[in-house]
Amino acid sequence: MIFIYGGSYQGKLSFAKARYGLSDDGIQICDAQTRALNANARCLAYVEQWALNCVRRGVDPAEAFEARSDAIVIATDISCGVVPTDATLRAWREASGRLNAQLAARSEAVWRLFCGIPERLK
Repeated sequence: MIFIYGGSYQGKLSFAKARYGLSDDGIQICDAQTRALNANARCLAYVEQWALNCVRRGVDPAEAFEARSDAIVIATDISCGVVPTDATLRAWREASGRLNAQLAARSEAVWRLFCGIPERLK
């Protein structure tokens, strides 16, 4: 697994496309309504949005990655900034942080993007 994370609008998806030769048809763009991850997608982008749907349904998002070792996973870091006052959004922030830590631990490569500059952490 390859894990790429960083803040919003830092160039994570563009970096993944260039570095790993991804085409649009191999990328699943997740949003807060995404209920399932596409098992055939080579890249799962913005999994923190999919994790929000999991939290709203009472599902642990980390369970979905137990069988995925070949994916390129992109996540936006939502751990910085103001802690949300809404209980669901606080739970989402916590679940996303745990998911990111688990993905990073399982990944063969971990990249962080800041200001469009990639830094390999692992």
